[in-house]
Amino acid sequence: MNEEQGQPISGHEIKFALNNSSAHIMVHWLQLRCHPDPQFPAGIVSSIYYDTKGWRFLREKVNSDYRKTKIRLRWYSDFHNRQPDDKSYVEAKFKTGARRKKIRVKTDFSGKWLSSVSLDDQRLLKIPYLLRCEGVIIPEQVFPAFGITYKRRRFVEPTTGARLCIDYDISSPSVNSQMLPRGNPFPLKSAVFEVKGNISELPTVLYQMAAMGCSKQSFSKYSNCYRHNTGAAF
Repeated sequence: MNEEQGQPISGHEIKFALNNSSAHIMVHWLQLRCHPDPQFPAGIVSSIYYDTKGWRFLREKVNSDYRKTKIRLRWYSDFHNRQPDDKSYVEAKFKTGARRKKIRVKTDFSGKWLSSVSLDDQRLLKIPYLLRCEGVIIPEQVFPAFGITYKRRRFVEPTTGARLCIDYDISSPSVNSQMLPRGNPFPLKSAVFEVKGNISELPTVLYQMAAMGCSKQSFSKYSNCYRHNTGAAF
């Protein structure tokens, strides 16, 4: 599984959190009412998130700064056999107010190698700087902080064409001991559901989500996994 190449992101994005134990029910509910995404219906997404030693990017998110940056190394695995792709990508995501932009550059590292590499491996330090060829300036040294892996199912709502995505079984299987003293490999108790598209409100068919415990709220896998690994808010 691979997803679309990085480019400016337009339209609305609405996030909902739900209990991870309800995610499989939600997936079944969506399968009955929506079409599977024609290109990327299901997969396993894995990322290594980068940050400075002072957790600059995490602070921007937690403090709800007007400008936010996210840098991660991402690869995909087959949903059924969990076999990683040969490809991986380093991504920079920028958010300035309501405007969002993502830039993605292919790396020479396979998903299989990244799935087992120690996060203190020196080869990981140079990967973010591949973004320089796309004009991304990284003013400080960044380090691999921890990994995040989750299952992803994607759908298209037939009436509005809105893109729907549910990420569940979110876990943080690896940490860099230079950034965090320990990790917590067990999944988060929460999953996240997203609606994307040029829409101002939810498609009618999705209003029933509240009955399944979905609540509209901001949800950051990065900050939630940080809290999950440390046992404390930032």
